[in-house]
Amino acid sequence: MKAKLWIVMFSVAALAVFAAVSLAGAETIKGRQVTFISKAEVIQVGDVPDHIIGIYDQTGLVSFDTGEVASITMKGTLDYIKGSGTIRGYTITTYEDGSTTSSKWQGTTRPDPGGKGSWFESTWTYTQGTGRFAGIQGGGTSTGRRFVPFGGGAQLYSDVIGTYTLPAK
Repeated sequence: MKAKLWIVMFSVAALAVFAAVSLAGAETIKGRQVTFISKAEVIQVGDVPDHIIGIYDQTGLVSFDTGEVASITMKGTLDYIKGSGTIRGYTITTYEDGSTTSSKWQGTTRPDPGGKGSWFESTWTYTQGTGRFAGIQGGGTSTGRRFVPFGGGAQLYSDVIGTYTLPAK
């Protein structure tokens, strides 16, 4: 009985040390994305008033708190009823040195009380990286605003924060 208790206690202690070491190696990423919708296609669903689904391309820049700036390309889908609903998609971030990160995200949108734009929030996870980001793992959150109704040319910003780890070299 005492041997089993020691094994359990040792296992719990080992897991705690492993978790602490894993978190200690995590880097924080924080920045602001400024983008515009370069292409958008929407259709009315027809089941209830103002229910639309759509796809879009979004491009722009992200400026990190480290001073680094990168270009971003996003491909997304939406499902809105009267301006509220779900968003999901993928982002490719390309850095000056040619390294990239790819991420997958999903979130929600709600209309601005003034009726002109909307607020959104999402969670994201890295799906892959190249160059100095090869083997990246992690994710985070994003919150932001679109200043006009959804469509081509709409301008947006979002604040992103997250953590990531890279494999040991």
